[in-house]
Amino acid sequence: PRPGAAAAIYAAPSAELGIGLLDGRVTEDVLAYPSYGLESVDIVYPGYFAGTWTASSSLSRVEAPAGTALFGGNATLSRAREETSAPPLVYPCRFVPADADGSAAVADREYNVRSIVRATMGPGAMGQVRDASPNKFCCLVSPAGANGRVFAVDTIALSRRQEAPSGTEFHCAETVRQILRGIREDGGPPAPPIIKEIETISLYAAVPPREGGAGRVSEIRCVQRTATYLVPRQDDPMQYQMWQAARGRPIDVRFYDVTYTRGFTQ
Repeated sequence: PRPGAAAAIYAAPSAELGIGLLDGRVTEDVLAYPSYGLESVDIVYPGYFAGTWTASSSLSRVEAPAGTALFGGNATLSRAREETSAPPLVYPCRFVPADADGSAAVADREYNVRSIVRATMGPGAMGQVRDASPNKFCCLVSPAGANGRVFAVDTIALSRRQEAPSGTEFHCAETVRQILRGIREDGGPPAPPIIKEIETISLYAAVPPREGGAGRVSEIRCVQRTATYLVPRQDDPMQYQMWQAARGRPIDVRFYDVTYTRGFTQ
């Protein structure tokens, strides 16, 4: 879909908000739940994103805005912060052309999710993908170290926004509801699902080609922020109490520095 078509289909009221909203949420570390709506059918990137890239992602900061207890306790928070000293996570990602003239691109969502799962959970962790549309992604995973347990992961898009501050800058965000369920092999009743809502904001800056180069962007730098919010559930009193205690604040906020280099060598 072209950007104009996507905007015409959805035309969420928040689409009228000015450029700078996403940058402000990251640079000012805004904790309020996102105010933008589902503004387009997909994130439509500038055409220079098209192709396969090597992503190198480093965790730079971890915050617990609603307190250590809601993050998971002191030990969980300490382990998360230790990851800021770990080597970067390296994985391939891919964007495909969204129109005939090459002016726009969209993420190859299934390829990218499979790539990240392999890098974070182990080469054999990714299972069946049941849905890979922009608004719903459903798959099975069995992480290394989970003793063969299988989990169903469903992500449903709740809000989406994109901004282009300049010819070399592109900002985008999605908020999804993530539903995690353990699969029981013995046929017994499943445990209650774990439900969270996660906002991911990415502030991209393309590095202009060097003088005398081929004219194609070969490096993109990104500051990324994820914010995880609890979801109230009447059937889970503990989860409901935790949601009340969070008072609308995210329980887990993380910042990443990501560099995309064109091409990928296995």
